[in-house]
Amino acid sequence: MSKTERNSKKRHKKIGVRFSTIIYTLFGIYIIPRGVEAHVADLVELVRPLGLSANATRLGLSRMSRHGVFRSRKVGRHSYYSLSKKGMEWMESGRVRAFEVEHRKWDGRWRFVVYGVPEKLRSLRDKVRGRLDGLGFAPLSASVWISPHDLRSEIVRFVAQMKMTGYVEMFEAKYTGLRSAKKFANGIWDIDGLERRYRAFFDKYKNLNAMFERLAKAGTPISPAECFAERFCMTAEYVALRLEDPMLPLDLLPANWIGLRAQRLHDELWARLKRPANDFVDSVLRK
Repeated sequence: MSKTERNSKKRHKKIGVRFSTIIYTLFGIYIIPRGVEAHVADLVELVRPLGLSANATRLGLSRMSRHGVFRSRKVGRHSYYSLSKKGMEWMESGRVRAFEVEHRKWDGRWRFVVYGVPEKLRSLRDKVRGRLDGLGFAPLSASVWISPHDLRSEIVRFVAQMKMTGYVEMFEAKYTGLRSAKKFANGIWDIDGLERRYRAFFDKYKNLNAMFERLAKAGTPISPAECFAERFCMTAEYVALRLEDPMLPLDLLPANWIGLRAQRLHDELWARLKRPANDFVDSVLRK
């Protein structure tokens, strides 16, 4: 193992994303385009360069299976995993949020969702909160949530599906307070914290990009497994960041927003490492 690979492994052991994010990323980017399922031993080998042990991987897969996101089938003593309909929906929702949602132009208006759900329907209330959070809303109080985006159609569809039309109301308003729109937004969303996390991501992978450029110029070979690990961890960390990002209009964010630079850097490294990363995955799945 090269010094670069050892350093890479150390970095990956500190990857701060959920196991589910790793698995959805693995299936969405590498498994599904090559077929719908994978042998559990192949999954173990694919995540090994990320610093995950076989036991941790099997335990994580078992835990996700209990939540109904996998279908598994056995051929003799061998187990094969594929995403269930529920798992595909969750993966697709995360993919759209991470890679397709953009900063929309703002019309200067705020949207409110107000709900009054009785205690006996607490589980439905939690689902409403989860959906609003997933759409980038933030709570002004326990049952009043706010967003600068016009997401009425998504909320109407969700509320109708959950049969909660009698419990949810929606409003639009214009802010007439004494603070600027940016300061108002910063008091509701943790924009400073999000900026710090994006900057840490940018600084980490900017240095990695420079390292790959130096190694490429020196003609130093980089193993496909390492390229896969770096590319995978970068994308998993980026996805985790984007899932926390409410994607506010740029009018409400600091100038020269670091999130846009992080996106460009991610896309550059993603393209740079594509071929060797795919070579590694093919070598594992062909066995």
